[in-house]
Amino acid sequence: MSAANIFDTKRNIDVVFCIDGTGSMSPCIEAVKSNARRFRREFVTAMSKMGSEIDSMRVKIIVFRDYECDGNESMQISPFFELPTDEAEFDKYMTGISASGGGDAPENGLEALYYAMKSDFTTGMKDRQVIALFTDADALPLGARKGCGDYPADMADRNGLIEMWSCLKQDKDFKLRDVCKRLVMFAPSGTEYEKIKPLLTRSIFEPVNMSKGLGEIDFKEIIDIIAASASSAM
Repeated sequence: MSAANIFDTKRNIDVVFCIDGTGSMSPCIEAVKSNARRFRREFVTAMSKMGSEIDSMRVKIIVFRDYECDGNESMQISPFFELPTDEAEFDKYMTGISASGGGDAPENGLEALYYAMKSDFTTGMKDRQVIALFTDADALPLGARKGCGDYPADMADRNGLIEMWSCLKQDKDFKLRDVCKRLVMFAPSGTEYEKIKPLLTRSIFEPVNMSKGLGEIDFKEIIDIIAASASSAM
């Protein structure tokens, strides 16, 4: 057993998928959805190989688009689904997701991260709070769509988002914990996601090809990256 897994234990795993749901994702969104459906089975296997077992897993979906173009479809947020108990409900929710709207890139992906960070996570010291973002486009700066009617009045700015992720300020409703959190961002190089990554501890940035989108990524590689991050004691 590696030093990273010296505290081998069963963990509760919460995973929030932030998925770009705009029209440019049409060629690959069905593959992303299909892979998300089989995520639990393959994730459990990958975690086991790394010396960690999962006691329970919950999965949440956030689909993001563009507040200027898509109104109340700009941010679709599901509840947590406990798997495998809620598998039928989870599958039904995933079936309803389609790629549409968004106008021209960039999109409101950083806002999706804000909502992901505010999720009702489990908070045990050995638990893991994993956020995985998938997009083939750049992100608008936080607040760039502030004048749009559906844009949330309480949205953080860039510094506020970094502060949230740092977990320096805590209240009873904010469940993100520094020891538990993990962030993996799959996005094109040179985007806001790559620029903000060095400011977000316990985060990974994996570049995707802008012209090919997410279809080029082997989902097994995604599973391995997320599992390695979640199983690590660091």
